[in-house]
Amino acid sequence: MQMSKQEESSKLRERLSGVSSFILIDFVGMSVADATELRNKFREAGCHYRVYKNSTIRYAIAETANATASPLLKGMTGLAFNAEDPGAAARVVRDLGKEMKSLRVKGGVIEGTVLDGPGVERLADMPGPRELKSIFLSLLNTPATQMVRVLNAGPQSFLYLLNAKKDKDAA
Repeated sequence: MQMSKQEESSKLRERLSGVSSFILIDFVGMSVADATELRNKFREAGCHYRVYKNSTIRYAIAETANATASPLLKGMTGLAFNAEDPGAAARVVRDLGKEMKSLRVKGGVIEGTVLDGPGVERLADMPGPRELKSIFLSLLNTPATQMVRVLNAGPQSFLYLLNAKKDKDAA
């Protein structure tokens, strides 16, 4: 059973409502093998990826913060996003784009701001949720580590003093 344009657009609008960023890819000129590899890489990264008609995307983003992406909707358009990691789709495109010359990025959107090619690169460089949690935990751990070092410094210095006295008496 085929969905109507309105149903498909409504479903896409619903999916994009919980997403902070998405990437638009120019699908023209890609071979079937490249398109399959691209789909597989997106799937591995936990991203949703699909080629849509521009009118479907345009209707889905109309009257939302993402409506600023409408001028990018020309030709065949692939749309990719990851609900948990805003930079995941951009990282896949960046990494795969190095080896796949037919892959071209139209642009992207993050929180309603349109990104050009270099903007998508910056989004790809953004740390993911795991990296951010790791950075946060290391920041929380740093003061405790420094406190242990300070508390340990007194007894350690006293031990050095005793060893120096022992060495002096032995000499």
